[in-house]
This record gives sequence, structure tokens and C-alpha cells, in this order.
Amino acid sequence: MAGIMLGTAVPAVAQDEVATPAATPPTPNEVRGVVSSGLGEWGLNHRFPDFALWLELEEGARTLALFWPETETPARGAVIILADEGENAASGLTGTLARELAHRKLAVLSLGLEPPSEALERILEQPFVAPEPKPKAAEQNPGAPSPAAIDVLAAEAPGDLEAAYRKRILDELAAAVAELKNREYELTALVGIGRGSNYVVAYAAELAAPTALIWAGPKFYPRDARQLAENVKKASVPRILELSLTDASGQRKAGLERAGVQGFSRQNVGADIEFMPRDGKAVASRISAWLKRDGRQ
Repeated sequence: MAGIMLGTAVPAVAQDEVATPAATPPTPNEVRGVVSSGLGEWGLNHRFPDFALWLELEEGARTLALFWPETETPARGAVIILADEGENAASGLTGTLARELAHRKLAVLSLGLEPPSEALERILEQPFVAPEPKPKAAEQNPGAPSPAAIDVLAAEAPGDLEAAYRKRILDELAAAVAELKNREYELTALVGIGRGSNYVVAYAAELAAPTALIWAGPKFYPRDARQLAENVKKASVPRILELSLTDASGQRKAGLERAGVQGFSRQNVGADIEFMPRDGKAVASRISAWLKRDGRQ
């Protein structure tokens, strides 16, 4: 039965579409805590009862992950996949990649990525602007608010919105890492797909560095792209792989090398604009082969 379910493609399903008399309806507080707008978490829970895993977050919140155990033992380790923006733990490339890696003796825990609101999206997409030097007048009279200070105060609300969104994602990744540890798996790599690449880098820089980072078709926000080398060096990740669909990522590789980042490699995969679910097998083969190169996989 598990083999049949692993081979089934799973679209994102809205929670209204999967309500059944046998299912226990969530309370209003649970719906607010789960944050299930558009990711179909309750639908996945219904479709994958043997693989669905509710991760406990701060303040009573929860998020749904899918845990795909290795199909052959002993396991080579475990991988966490963070989906692209708007994808759930089983849709898009995430679902097929997770199942394919599980067939390569890797346990996989997959997470969806809640899309930001339109207002937050505009904040995240803003071009990077270096901070201006403090005016001399402000240095001479520190008690008087400067125009720059007024701008900072005015930006606090959008900044809080972004900080809350990013913290939520980091909390989910931290909960996923803790879950694997409780199951006595060694975390082998963090994989970020598309926009998910921003947050696996942030997790490695701010919380804990995994053995390897993998970006599949990364879509870095302007500020994240500008701070990429700094964050990667801060994390001290020994190995990084980028699976790219375009040659434009060559500039990123050159920039990381100039910044002294070690252990970065890039592979071009396919010729499409973005990864599709059908690419899961090819991407899994690349990841599996790359992980074996350190002699421990």
C-alpha cells in the first residue's frame, strides 16, 4: 500500500474539498494556528494519513509536513525539502523529488512554503539599497531626529511583517530538524526549491549549518542575493550545490568564489524556465550522486 501511495501524484487540495463525515473538523483556533491559506494542509492530511506529520511550532501553531521514509535500509541519512513559494509538501517538484530520494535510501521530510501577501511580496522584491552614511548634522545633534530616522520609523510596520513571515519559516525548518533528530536520523542536506532557497540559507546562517545545502532553480530576493556570500560564509556549510536551469547562475558562482566561499558547485539541469514535477527523477539522481561524493553516502 505504501508503494502505491508513494507513486501517486498529489495536487494541492483546498481543505473545503476534502471534508468528510469521518474527518474531525478543525476548530477555529486550529485553523488560525495552522495558517492553511492555499496550501491545502488538511487535504494532504486526509490523502496521506500514513505520511502526514503535524509539526508543533511556537504559540500553539502547527504546520503539516510529509515524512517519506527510506524504502531500503539502512538509510543513508535524511533530507529536508522546502518547496517553492505557494507549493505544499507534496505538489510541484517537491512531491516527486521526495519520493525519488526515498527510493535512493534517503529519508525525506518535505515542507510547503506559504506565499507572502501582496504587500509583503512588494517588500521582499524591493531592490537592495545600501544604507546611506549618517549626516554630520545628526552626529553633532544626536537628540534631533533626522529624515533617515523618520524613514526607519515609518518602515517598522513593513519590517515587522517581513520578520514575522521569515521567522515562521525558520521555525518550521527548526521543527523539521528536531523531528528528524527524534527519529534518530542524521540530517544530510537542506534542499530549497525556487523561493525556498532564500530560507534554507537563512536557516543555515542563523540557526544551524547542515552538512550540505542544495538550491534547485533558486529565486533569491534582491537583498538575499546581495547577502548570499556573507550568509553562506557565516554558516560555514562545507558543501553547496546549485541545480540551475540557466547559465545566469554562473555569475552567482563567480561572485561566491570571489568572496572566498569554498565547496560551491553548480550543475545545469534541463532547458526549461522552471522545474516541473516530471523533473523529480533527474534532480534526485543528481542530488544522490553528489551526496555520495564525500565518501559517507
